Amino acid sequence: MSKPISCYLLDDELPAHVVLSKFISRVPYLELLGQNVDPFEGLEEVQTLKPDVLFLDVEMPDLSGMAFLKSLPHPHPVVVMVTASPQYAADTYNFESVTHYLLKPVGFDKFLEAINRVTKRLGYTPDGSAAPDLGAPAQPVAPPAPVVDPRENVPYFLVKEDKKLIRVAPEDIVFVEGMKDYLKLHLTSRLLVTHMTMSKLEEMLPASQFLRINRSYIVRRQAIDEIDGNQITTVDGKKIPIGVTYREAVMNELKKNMI
Repeated sequence: MSKPISCYLLDDELPAHVVLSKFISRVPYLELLGQNVDPFEGLEEVQTLKPDVLFLDVEMPDLSGMAFLKSLPHPHPVVVMVTASPQYAADTYNFESVTHYLLKPVGFDKFLEAINRVTKRLGYTPDGSAAPDLGAPAQPVAPPAPVVDPRENVPYFLVKEDKKLIRVAPEDIVFVEGMKDYLKLHLTSRLLVTHMTMSKLEEMLPASQFLRINRSYIVRRQAIDEIDGNQITTVDGKKIPIGVTYREAVMNELKKNMI
């Protein structure tokens, strides 16, 4: 059996880590070696781990994806650029190592297109047979059964606090409190403060497990202990008002479990 293609993720946005790591796990011949939200730490880890493929964000604070590649000693891994800004595509292809360009939000079909190009570039065949002719089209990879929402089966998130990445399982979250560009994650065992917007976290969390009940709060459904009029009480005793603009949607969701 062929050795798996090793991968590394470098992106300052945690939702991208959730989606791409899930996609990697769905392809049997891909292996995730590591991931980071800090480009400077990632620069050291990529040189140490020497992955076959680097999924690299274009826009990162302090060090852009292009600056990262200029700083990375050769030989480079095969690079797949990932970004929400298509205007940077032309610049990234100035690097010989860049094989493909993924536009956020990344769908599984587009991810497989990138992997097809990667296998062609590496001369890799999943069944371990002879490498294909690099001048011929890459052999298509049959996708596994489609997943409606990859967030639903994510076992944990990596949440950045200071310079550390903290592993947080969805079931550890009681509620989330927003404070402009910072969030307080009230966990069952501790309080975690991270630099992130509420909208980004809402995109990241599985919708079946969490409810946005006002502009500043997201609550895990299983952590709701009591509903009294327009107020929710969580299992740890926190009383949170349901926002006027969120009230109808919240109550419609909660009515699904009423008897």
